[in-house]
Amino acid sequence: MRKKSPRATSLEILNWIEKTNRHPDDLLNDAFKRYRYFTPLDRAFLTELTYGVVRWRAKLDWTIRYFSKVSFEKIELDILNILRLGLYQIFLLTKTPPAAAVNESVELAKKVRGSGGGGFVNAILRSAIREKEGIPYPDVDRDPILHISVIQSHPLWFVRRWVQEVGLEETFKICAFNNQIPPLVLRTNTLKTDRENLIEQLKKKGLNPSACSFSEEGILLKDPPPISELPFLKEGLYAIQDEASQLVTSILDPKPGEKILDACAAPGGKTTHMAQRMKNEGEIYALDLSREKLALIQKGCVRLGIKMVKPLKGDAALALPIPKEAKFDRVLADVPCSGFGTLRRNPDLKWRRAEEDLGRLSQLQSSVLSNVSKYVKKRGLLVYSTCTVFHEENEDVVKRFLDKCPEFRLDQIEPILPETSRPFMDRGYFKTYPPRAEMDGFFIARLMKSS
Repeated sequence: MRKKSPRATSLEILNWIEKTNRHPDDLLNDAFKRYRYFTPLDRAFLTELTYGVVRWRAKLDWTIRYFSKVSFEKIELDILNILRLGLYQIFLLTKTPPAAAVNESVELAKKVRGSGGGGFVNAILRSAIREKEGIPYPDVDRDPILHISVIQSHPLWFVRRWVQEVGLEETFKICAFNNQIPPLVLRTNTLKTDRENLIEQLKKKGLNPSACSFSEEGILLKDPPPISELPFLKEGLYAIQDEASQLVTSILDPKPGEKILDACAAPGGKTTHMAQRMKNEGEIYALDLSREKLALIQKGCVRLGIKMVKPLKGDAALALPIPKEAKFDRVLADVPCSGFGTLRRNPDLKWRRAEEDLGRLSQLQSSVLSNVSKYVKKRGLLVYSTCTVFHEENEDVVKRFLDKCPEFRLDQIEPILPETSRPFMDRGYFKTYPPRAEMDGFFIARLMKSS
């Protein structure tokens, strides 16, 4: 039996992305386990194809609409994704010969839809090669919002919102940044080593690490190998966690011996970071909805040598499965959100989320924040955080909460973070969006309970 190629596997994954809510990384990891004959180059090519098509889908689809004589809406999913794969290789992969991209795409189409499918794909891709310099993309002067939406491959509503908030030039920069391939960021496990020592050990392995600009434990790893081939990961010398995510724990500022509630804990990056900061002394209750997610947190704790985390199954928006009189020194509400600050890492969210989702998520976030605030002790701290950028899920949620709960007030962040972080502090909030800090967009509010 002929082995499945990276192109055929990418087609399989792209179809699954359209049909399910599974993250591309999960589907890629499944493919790596299933097709163990893939070489490192195969895996890299498969990842590039999959993420490339997802990132640039709007621009690819504009091209398909231009060249196809069949209505775009009538093109079957298999053929549509084959066209996207072929066009991505032709337009954006300089090392792939256009003829190879066409031939492989046609063969894929023949397998799934016979000679008719192959002919259809062949005609569009060859037309695109001949006429790619003459494709009439939206004019930047006549319709700048549509121009950015297509050229930088973002939903039209998303671009329109950003233009209203920050203007055309800044919106173009944001969308261009979102299409970059993100670096890999590590968080030093300070229970086992320190950042300087870990950087030196990584260099000895031939890697290219450097200290992050904002996180004290963060390490930026340029041109990393696949995660499965990273040294010292199994030994628990670090966790993989974005720098913006690491700053949430910095602002929570947990202390050894405290009792803390992590209200939406999975997959556990912030939970384990808190445990490090607490030197493995105290209690962290890690709350999440499913046993599978809690098992993921426990697995991370074992690898990192953390023994103070107590998994707790429950819904952060409802009464918690703990005594009502239980109170915590600090509570983290890292709430479910649209994730629009993380589009470099999660480009599929551009096409999964709609503007209408912001209101629904905002209501859920308000419910979580209001509920977990009941478990904060007097003079305790409540930190609200998201990895998204629009006010409905950020400032608006916090303002509504403060109106309803006058016993809480915004607490100062400035003394906690380094001077370099000051540009992102605004009226008691810590907020940034790409590419202001060369990291993911996020929002954090630190709230003190006075009574």
